[in-house]
Amino acid sequence: MASKTIEDVLFARVDVRVERVNDVSGGLVLEAESTGRPGRCPDCRKRAERVHSTYQRSLDERPLGPRRVTVRLRVRRFFCDRSSCSRRTFVEQVGGLTERYRRSSVGMTGWLWSIAVELGGRPAARLCRKLRMAAGRTRLLRLLTSPPVPDHAPRVLGVDEFAFRKGCTYGTVLVDVEASWVVDVLPDRTSETFSAWLKDHPGAEIICRDRGFRLHEGGEGGRPGRPGSG
Repeated sequence: MASKTIEDVLFARVDVRVERVNDVSGGLVLEAESTGRPGRCPDCRKRAERVHSTYQRSLDERPLGPRRVTVRLRVRRFFCDRSSCSRRTFVEQVGGLTERYRRSSVGMTGWLWSIAVELGGRPAARLCRKLRMAAGRTRLLRLLTSPPVPDHAPRVLGVDEFAFRKGCTYGTVLVDVEASWVVDVLPDRTSETFSAWLKDHPGAEIICRDRGFRLHEGGEGGRPGRPGSG
């Protein structure tokens, strides 16, 4: 079986060409350039025809074994020649490798996101250090964007309170019981907030809750019928 190259391992089906691999202390630096078709303007979507200039981006890539990997990628800036478009130039994005404003590759960002989802902030940062991935607690937590809140409540809605800071501030977590999925998080545990959420998100047929008086009131005020208790 033929041995795999770095392109095969890190850049399969990605339009880049690795020009040079530099062995530095503790890691590898890959010098590469984009080889794909001219990109489309992010505003008007017209495909570019003229290159304005090139510049080098630095991306953290997934480690190879115990070695950290940095990609120094040369990308192109293009003219947008559509007269009705307000954007004059734009930088290409390499599918499967780069995203706007990201300092890590798409693959690396996916790894960091998975670790942050499972471990949170500080534990995730400790694991990243052991895996030779440069990512601090703040960077990891910023990857955890909130999912969109559905317009309608699930058929079986689970409700429970939790502490943002124990003894000081509390919130309410709403869960789709049948799908085992968090639907929304409310900023407090008052009946008024919960009742307002129910009015804005109709559809709950069964409410599973603890025996907290505040949430009982909210369930009665936000929908007809008696909420179930959990």
